[in-house]
Amino acid sequence: MSRRNWLLAAFVLIAAAQLAAPAWMIFSRERTLHAGKVFKFRTRPIDPVDAFRGHYVWLNLEPNEIKVADSYVWHGGQKAFAVLDIDTNGFAIVKRLEHAMPADEPAVAVETGWAYKGKMHIQWSGLDRYYMAEEKAPAAERAYREHSRATNHTCHVTVRVNGPQAALEELFIENQPVREWLRQHK
Repeated sequence: MSRRNWLLAAFVLIAAAQLAAPAWMIFSRERTLHAGKVFKFRTRPIDPVDAFRGHYVWLNLEPNEIKVADSYVWHGGQKAFAVLDIDTNGFAIVKRLEHAMPADEPAVAVETGWAYKGKMHIQWSGLDRYYMAEEKAPAAERAYREHSRATNHTCHVTVRVNGPQAALEELFIENQPVREWLRQHK
């Protein structure tokens, strides 16, 4: 094989590798959205813009503070897995925190925060931004803030969990997908 053929083969392999990485990320997210188990999370309000990905609604998922019997074994900024279950109202709850992904229960990667008197603050990794079209994001953010107040609290999100993957599926206002709610309340 000539030098030119080797260079061409190396170029093709490098190009394929560069295309495979984002393709795998897209495939993993789509597989999670298609086959993952659905969990509803209550939210609290926080129009931010990401220069590369666009406008989004900034979410603060609940629960963001959970009871732990062994808070002394956790440190701030540590990766953990929140083992999920569903309460009587159909919303996600955290049964416990684990250091490793459990094999037989749905769990989502979180980051630990402060611990105080048997409670641990957690941050939901990668589930804090709901991206929208630029022209709709400001109206969605206003509606989200208005409907997420403690006295109103009619917003939630659905998250699909499939193994170690979690994907934000939809933002709801008054039990309607946000895009549908915005169409009806223009």
